[in-house]
Amino acid sequence: MIVTVRTTTDARAKADALARGAVEARLAACAQINGPLTSVYHWQGAIETAEEWEVVFKTTEAHYQALEAHLLAAHDYETPEILATRVARAGEEYARWVERETTAARLIEHPVGEERPFFVYGTLRPGGYNHDRFLAGRIGTEADAVLHGAVLHDGPGYPYVVPAHGGRVVGTLLTPSSGDYSDLFGLLDRLELPVGYERVAMDVERVRDGAKVSAWVFLASPDAPLGPVIESGDWFDRP
Repeated sequence: MIVTVRTTTDARAKADALARGAVEARLAACAQINGPLTSVYHWQGAIETAEEWEVVFKTTEAHYQALEAHLLAAHDYETPEILATRVARAGEEYARWVERETTAARLIEHPVGEERPFFVYGTLRPGGYNHDRFLAGRIGTEADAVLHGAVLHDGPGYPYVVPAHGGRVVGTLLTPSSGDYSDLFGLLDRLELPVGYERVAMDVERVRDGAKVSAWVFLASPDAPLGPVIESGDWFDRP
């Protein structure tokens, strides 16, 4: 069944990034951008008015959850609008096209493997807008860390890491709280794998003592929509 999914954001460039990221990950067959439009809404006890851009995605019901996870990870709103509507009827050829264009979406793996900490370097880092959204109450320890032999690329609202001789990427080692590892492992796979990442085990240097720690790192997959290199290697210090 075809599903249309809509969201809004406060800048045309952000709308473009949300649309392109979902289509490139094949979580949607297409995305249409409308705007600017005026939104009037309640927020923190007041009535606000803002100029926004709307993005409407065409996908299938089978891919809705992966698309929702992508939008939550890529969006910088604290509470983004994500509304899905089942399409009662659609042209047969168009429906087949939507199905065909989303069948190559990356499958989500079930949690497997050893319990390693996670090295995060973008929106999931402490201070990033997705850290509290997805990780609050699930992390036992956090430690500043550096991944050597890699470079950081900008992306559609979130960064990508690519192995490269002589490079370095700044991030944080997150160790899940006791009993939360399996849930967190599955959550991060659902967030990251559909939008151009591959999870691999790599040695990361913990800053406080220089120790090498084996950690899960989400690297850019071959088809990831890479942007320019962030020379500092630090997502929080990008231009």
